[in-house]
Amino acid sequence: MAPSNPRRRRWSSLLLGLLACLLVPLAQAGMTYGINAKWGGGGYDELLARFAKARSLGVTQVRIDWEWRLVEGKKGVYDWAPMDTLVKAAADQGIELLPIVHYAPDWALPLLAFKSSGTFELAPSSDAYDNFAAFVKACIERYGPGTPAGITYWQIWNEPNTPQFWGPSPNAKDFVKLMKAVSNAVAEQRSRIKLVHAGISRNDITYLWMLWDVDASYGNYFDILAVHPYLFNKNATGINAPQDMDADESSLAAMGFVGSKENNTYLGKLFNLQLFMTLKQASKPIWVTELGYVVAAPPLGVTEEQQSAKTQATLDYINQHLSGQRFGKGLRGDLAADVERVYWFSLEDYESPDGLGNFGLIRADGTERPAAAVYRQYAQ
Repeated sequence: MAPSNPRRRRWSSLLLGLLACLLVPLAQAGMTYGINAKWGGGGYDELLARFAKARSLGVTQVRIDWEWRLVEGKKGVYDWAPMDTLVKAAADQGIELLPIVHYAPDWALPLLAFKSSGTFELAPSSDAYDNFAAFVKACIERYGPGTPAGITYWQIWNEPNTPQFWGPSPNAKDFVKLMKAVSNAVAEQRSRIKLVHAGISRNDITYLWMLWDVDASYGNYFDILAVHPYLFNKNATGINAPQDMDADESSLAAMGFVGSKENNTYLGKLFNLQLFMTLKQASKPIWVTELGYVVAAPPLGVTEEQQSAKTQATLDYINQHLSGQRFGKGLRGDLAADVERVYWFSLEDYESPDGLGNFGLIRADGTERPAAAVYRQYAQ
């Protein structure tokens, strides 16, 4: 037997170590995993317990409503007590918050606005956009970088392309005005904070196109694009698999876009949002700030076992196709969708009038569903 070569042993050890690193699941490299949690108006103890549940899943990032109406119920008068409580509970559990700044107070709503049964919140009056922007600035001054809370990321509104959160109907022109007002108000703070765009419901490339048609410099008003790519199919007759895709449209495929423009319920179409921003010379990271599966009756609901399997398949697809890897070939080139974070929906079940509140990784009784173990593997 030939004598052992020390140099060869060192190289063998190095190669084995490199191979071990390459075999680490993609979920453990480069992606951050958070969770959506309901506030529900609870006090410190309730929030502390909720954040403890997030920590039990290996999560330290929590996306939560940050309600304008709770602080500025009277125009120009700020009551910070609710937010102080929220921030303290998060800090005491080692949680980093992603505030969703929205929900206008009554005085900021249009006088004749009517809230239908399918609308969760009305869009503020255009006269109140500057007030909203001033509120965002005040929040950053009190809780942003350089303060004990140190909150860096601030999400501006939620799903403005739906009547549910920009009631009575979406209006791209108005939302551009709101975002511009916020960007201008926090201009001196932009070097220290990041503005996360409102989560776009599904992969709505048409709405994104409308925003840039209103203002060609729209990409200057935020730092991170957010999307909610739920997979409930177009006719609400079931749920798409993560790898599903409809046929390309020739006019869109010529520019590199995937599938048709009519059906945004395919997860892979998240790539179209990044491609669009790249074509507009405004490429930005993308965060999935909502995505999940509800335990309920079909066609929209799944069993707990299906929720677990679909959670695994969805996170695998995002890691393998929508993170830092190039998405396609040819006109799609080497471009990556560049998803940096996923905030799963949701931590716990919640009461819902439509019976579709059972998205939780944790049941209403506090016990874990099988999907909790799946998500924990990624989050940790």
